[in-house]
Amino acid sequence: MTHQFQLFRLRIDHTVAGYLKLFSNGIVEYSKDQFWWHGNPIEYNQKDLFSGQLDRHNRPLFENDIVAMRTTIKSQPKSNCRLYFHEERGSFVLEQLDNQNIFELFAGSESIFHKNELTFIGFSFNDD
Repeated sequence: MTHQFQLFRLRIDHTVAGYLKLFSNGIVEYSKDQFWWHGNPIEYNQKDLFSGQLDRHNRPLFENDIVAMRTTIKSQPKSNCRLYFHEERGSFVLEQLDNQNIFELFAGSESIFHKNELTFIGFSFNDD
C-alpha cells in the first residue's frame, strides 16, 4: 500500500534546514538530505512546497527556486526563471527573469516540460 505525501523544503530564513514529508494519513517524516527519513522534528520557520517537477539531475524543484529553462531544441540558449505558485492561476509557474513571461509548469496533471529542459541554478528567497 502506498501513501500520497506532500514534500516541503524547510528553511530558517534564507538557509535550508532540511525537508519534510507530510503523508495523507497524517504521518510526518523529516530529513536533512532527502535520503534518510525519520520522525525527529527539524527546526524551521519557513517552508517551500515541492512543485511536482524534477530537473535534469532528478533534483526536486521547489517554489522559490531559480531554474534554467531550455528555450529551443538545442542545449543553448537557456532562460533563467523563478519558480513559484501563482495564487490567481492556482498552479506552479516559471517566470522568466529577463522579460517576466510566465509559463505554466503543468497542464492538468501532466508536466509541460521534460525534466531535461530544466536545470536547478539556485534559490530566490524573498523576505517573507
